[in-house]
Amino acid sequence: MTANLANASQGTPTTRVTQGIPTEVMEHLHRHHVITLSTTSFTGMPHADTVVYMSDARSIFFWAGEGTQMLRNIKDSRRVSFTIDDYTIDWRKVRELQGVGRCMPVTREHDASVWSLYLLKFGEGSVRPPGFLHAIVPNEMHFVDYDYAKVAGQPSQIRRTFQIGDAPPPPSQGAVSTNLDRLTYEPGQIVFRPGSSRGDYYVVIDGEVEIRGEGYGADQTVLRLGPGQFFGDQATLRGQQGALTCHAVKRSILLAVDRTALRDLLDSGPV
Repeated sequence: MTANLANASQGTPTTRVTQGIPTEVMEHLHRHHVITLSTTSFTGMPHADTVVYMSDARSIFFWAGEGTQMLRNIKDSRRVSFTIDDYTIDWRKVRELQGVGRCMPVTREHDASVWSLYLLKFGEGSVRPPGFLHAIVPNEMHFVDYDYAKVAGQPSQIRRTFQIGDAPPPPSQGAVSTNLDRLTYEPGQIVFRPGSSRGDYYVVIDGEVEIRGEGYGADQTVLRLGPGQFFGDQATLRGQQGALTCHAVKRSILLAVDRTALRDLLDSGPV
């Protein structure tokens, strides 16, 4: 099932490529019942939830409650990271499984088979949790083992990484331009978000986009733009940290303008 890419001694990270979730990870998943999921809001604000889960050889399943921040975040970005911890009886952390993957709703055709996994794990008398059933297909997972040294009293860590060779690629945040690119975005698709913008400028050819920012603890609409209008995060154009998020309100066609030429223009004088 696995191909060993690096053999390592004690304390040295190792990496393996697998076709599906490796046996060692599956055993860890079956022994535990709770997973902590990390998602991000529309403007990149982090959010964490702890939920029960079940798993098979390819996916980790859980329910996202209706109207919750977690469900809203998953709709904004399918990229989810997760952590499953293992503790001793004195609450020292022994092992931690970290991972990242793509999260999608479970189809109606697969709902029954996933529900049978839940009953197998939690018992035949279990009540179905509320919300919408989702599946995470991991792209990469990390095992971090903690060896509590009796003398030093400090944990040493051994990191083992599993890269899932046949998992789907991470969801795109939108196409990237190099010169003048004609890009199409479906409703709700992110054009850029804080930390991910390359500093490009865009011209709206067709459709409508919305730019939002974080203000007073809540997402706020900055402006909406339609055909013939142009936009971009000038902070990223100047090599600074961007603070805005842009998404397509309806199916939109954008023309992306090369960021290097615009940056040179901005450096030469006011726009």
